[in-house]
Amino acid sequence: MRRWFVIFVLGLAGACAARAQTEGIFADFVTSRGEFTVWLDHERAPRPVASFVGLATGETGWVDERTNVWRRPFYDGSIVHRIVKSGNAPAIAIQGGGYMWTSVDTNTGVVSTNFSGPGYTMLDTVTNGLLHSNGVISMANSGPNTDGSQFFITLTNVPFYDGRYSVFGHVVSGMEVVRDIAAAELAEGGERPLQDIVVSNVSVRRVGEAAEAFDITAQGVPSPESAPVGLSWGESGDVAHAVFAVEVTSHSKPLLFSDALDVAAFTNWDHQVMFSGLDFHTGATVVLTDSWEVADLGRRHFFHASRILYPIPITAPRSNRGRTFTFWWNELDLVYSATFHSNLLQQGTGWVQLGTNEPVARTIFGGDTWSRDAYMAQLSFMDDFGREYRYKLGFHPGQVSNRFTGTFHDMTNPAQRYGISGTFTWE
Repeated sequence: MRRWFVIFVLGLAGACAARAQTEGIFADFVTSRGEFTVWLDHERAPRPVASFVGLATGETGWVDERTNVWRRPFYDGSIVHRIVKSGNAPAIAIQGGGYMWTSVDTNTGVVSTNFSGPGYTMLDTVTNGLLHSNGVISMANSGPNTDGSQFFITLTNVPFYDGRYSVFGHVVSGMEVVRDIAAAELAEGGERPLQDIVVSNVSVRRVGEAAEAFDITAQGVPSPESAPVGLSWGESGDVAHAVFAVEVTSHSKPLLFSDALDVAAFTNWDHQVMFSGLDFHTGATVVLTDSWEVADLGRRHFFHASRILYPIPITAPRSNRGRTFTFWWNELDLVYSATFHSNLLQQGTGWVQLGTNEPVARTIFGGDTWSRDAYMAQLSFMDDFGREYRYKLGFHPGQVSNRFTGTFHDMTNPAQRYGISGTFTWE
């Protein structure tokens, strides 16, 4: 009886494994080197899968470098722009998924190629139990909680990536194509293939009831959209004014407002930062206005505004002023606490403790820098020990302790940087 029970359990496990390979959400990649298919793990990685599917199909929307909102496939026509290697060893991953555009330096005439994301970043999913084994697809990022559109596919086990990047599926067919892409000749001294490897199309297939029922709009993915605008007329003395109004909702990011004399001449649109100084809005819904003299606008004028809505409340603080950050490093048995003065130009205080030694006082120099994303911030400062620290800080909702990555270097040798990672608290 026991023997039959074991056989039954093994048979059931095999049936479940087979079903997992035949049912689910699949992404079929068509590239200039061939085709491969990725199975997307929407149960254990719902947010990155929802974002990937929404971008691949164009359902959820994205914004270009001028913050125009598009609802068309994001990945079609993109390239594999990076082959990740460690020294002279074989490639460990291929990377793609960036929106490619060019910019020209008006002073030098140098043309640069840029790879942008969808216009939003989101909370990562690095604690879902999925590991970076051979053939997985994972979200590329620039620090904690900066998942966007870029992804990489591994060609070997990369345990160093575990806990840092969001795995959201694995290759189920065409792995030989991925290996062929990874073997491409690279530009001298770089990581980009010498000849572009184009992702001409990414199509999404849903097989099975669970896959069909998966709602990509309910997974906390930010949503780019055209913002509601209004235009009214007023007078100041004898001068007529056009008053332009934009609604900014709570937990949103206003992008640009644009105006033009001729709606057909898109190249002549003037793109301006919407209400400079307002990056992420976390307060109540407000209507912001600006005005121009009607005589300056001409007989016909067009306005447009865009914004990104964040369904998960924005968590990164607006500033580090008056706050204390305490960092626990992974690389050393070290704790570093830094308190920043409420005045940017005033020195702060801090302390460092190595192992069980007594804490040593530090002075935090004035002039530190802080830049903010929705769920991440970058902090840079120097202390009286002659070192500069650059932290990328993740802010998960409701978590007291969060992850960081970064570097530090001695000011006497700024070229020699050391990587650091760990956890931090802030108050």
